[in-house]
Amino acid sequence: MTNSQLWLAIGIPSVLVVLSWIQQNARFSAMERRFDSVDRRFETVDNKFDSIRTEMISLRDTIHRDMITLHERVAVVEAKHS
Repeated sequence: MTNSQLWLAIGIPSVLVVLSWIQQNARFSAMERRFDSVDRRFETVDNKFDSIRTEMISLRDTIHRDMITLHERVAVVEAKHS
């Protein structure tokens, strides 16, 4: 085996391994970018749910406050008629 054959026998597989590694690295980077964009979308959805939850709690508290006031008024009317 000559030196050039030895270099070809070692060099070509080495170059192919390095190129394969670079390609895999690029694929992983692309996949990571996709996951990041999905994470950002989920954060947006989570923020929307949080704001809806806050609004629902506020609505519940308002209804509760109004119902207490209504109950007190009805109790006054019932007391007058008893």
